[in-house]
Amino acid sequence: MRDDMDEVIIERPRWGSRLRHARRLRRIDPKHAARHDPDSLPLRIGLKRAASLGKITKSLNDLLGPLKRYLIGQVDRPWNKVWSEISANLKASNPVQQHVRNHVLDFVAVNTSVRDGVVWVAREGWRPEPLSECWSLLYVDPRTGILRRNKHYKKYALRRREHAAAQARGRADRMREIGPLLQLHRLNECWWEVTLAPIPRTPSGRYAAYSDAVIAAAMTRLPAPELYGRADVYAVKRRQLTSAEIASLGLNT
Repeated sequence: MRDDMDEVIIERPRWGSRLRHARRLRRIDPKHAARHDPDSLPLRIGLKRAASLGKITKSLNDLLGPLKRYLIGQVDRPWNKVWSEISANLKASNPVQQHVRNHVLDFVAVNTSVRDGVVWVAREGWRPEPLSECWSLLYVDPRTGILRRNKHYKKYALRRREHAAAQARGRADRMREIGPLLQLHRLNECWWEVTLAPIPRTPSGRYAAYSDAVIAAAMTRLPAPELYGRADVYAVKRRQLTSAEIASLGLNT
């Protein structure tokens, strides 16, 4: 691992480091610049004082690509040796370096175990889950202690698309959209006509209080955005369809 991995991942150049005249003027102490006397301008100015006067400070950001590439390069190596190398360059006593150490767990599932031949992952604050449902790119094989790739890993964008597609298929089975504010829903083994309306807003633009005619009646456990496929509407009225209406619309019972 690089000795300066924490600087590569965290630190960024000072804002305005490539500016010229404007930055040079901001570096001058205002009490001298106000006199418009070139002879009174300071010949030297310290870096810290210049940054303070010019309001130019370092920014911090997480650029995790180098850390990700390093960890991928350690696949098929004992995790204890990999972690020893990381700890040798990133000290827990340094807050910035400890921050980078914490990001290692974003890529590697460390607390793993085997149940009935299946690898499970335990994360702090989360319930244990099988490796096939884990979002970690890498994991530590609990049987050998070797760092392995998670063959079930999917990028966040792909998982989000798959989740949206699954929700769309679920809505297709239980909902029909008749118009912009009129939908048919199968709830409790019955079909209902649901009239929607835009969620009211206060003068400040925030959502006002409202009561959803479907959710308030405990007819479903789905949240409104998933139920209606939109997040800006709520149900103002519901009506159960008759058998004749269900047959005429070709709805499955």
